[in-house]
Amino acid sequence: GIELEIVQQATCCGSPVVESFTADWVYLAAYNLALVEQMGHSTIVTVCGGCTNTLTRAARALQDPDLRAEVNHRLESLGLSVTGRVEVRHLVRLLAEREEKVRARIVHPLSLRVALTNPCQVFRPGDIMGFDDPMEPQSLRRLVELTGAEVVEYGGEDECCGATLYLASPDLALAAGRRKLEAVQEADLLLHGCGNCQLLLRRFQRMIVRDERNLRKPALLLPQLVGLAMGLPEGELGLREGTWR
Repeated sequence: GIELEIVQQATCCGSPVVESFTADWVYLAAYNLALVEQMGHSTIVTVCGGCTNTLTRAARALQDPDLRAEVNHRLESLGLSVTGRVEVRHLVRLLAEREEKVRARIVHPLSLRVALTNPCQVFRPGDIMGFDDPMEPQSLRRLVELTGAEVVEYGGEDECCGATLYLASPDLALAAGRRKLEAVQEADLLLHGCGNCQLLLRRFQRMIVRDERNLRKPALLLPQLVGLAMGLPEGELGLREGTWR
């Protein structure tokens, strides 16, 4: 198994801070990376595509000695410093790199038809993220298939869910989510590899479909689906028994 430790003092990663508006995003990201270094760890595991992308780009940017010195000057008053050497691993990547170990722990194959939403910021831009095919990633699909579930094909699994648009344009974000929900009606549920996707397509689903109850679709995160196939109780996975199907 993998032992995880929560970064207790972590803040927002900085993803909502638009780079074209201000360069301050890197300070938020660097603060979180510095906390990981202070804890003595060399890797941070993320479940959100936005966090993954932002922290990965920050670690890369911090290889610049001038920027690193400026950032560390600001962190000094907090008793922190950052080298940029922390590796960022999204949960999809972490499990994909241990595919055979995951396979060995499947004890309850799932008879479900699942529609995927690939976490776009985990894979793109490819030259920075360096994981899977950025335009046609297969890692999430393979992990779902390990659980015994059938992946339902539809045209938008690699399209943005719309969540990152919500702060700037809620109507546009909800419209993007609606298009995805309309496309996955043959599936039993939606499967997300990103917390932002889950936020929009599960938490905000009532706002998207309004009175059109026929468009509603259960939505799970990858660790919940994998956990079910490993025989973990629904309650331990944050699922209310019998209500997620």
